[in-house]
Amino acid sequence: DRHFGRSYGVPGGSGAMKSIIPGDDSEKCFICRRYGPEHVHHCLHGCYRKLADKYGLTVHLCVSCHMLLHDKGRYDRELESIAQEAFEEKHSHEEFMKLFGKNWR
Repeated sequence: DRHFGRSYGVPGGSGAMKSIIPGDDSEKCFICRRYGPEHVHHCLHGCYRKLADKYGLTVHLCVSCHMLLHDKGRYDRELESIAQEAFEEKHSHEEFMKLFGKNWR
């Protein structure tokens, strides 16, 4: 099952677009699938955060899963790979490499 799921709040802020990650649901956690208050996680973070917003490379996570990800690094590599795959399905590998300069697959 590919449902894995540092930003808080709701997408839609400046430059943010709806998630293009298959299986993302704003009402439940991408990783554990529980319903409840969700945090928005940028699958590509750090210096890639603004591009993740621009291209919808975000997922919704519950507090527990989000803290596991940021405190322990759980699911991080999987989410990076899923984000790259989703981007490349809509655009291309060449465009991904031009924008991000890193291959997570």
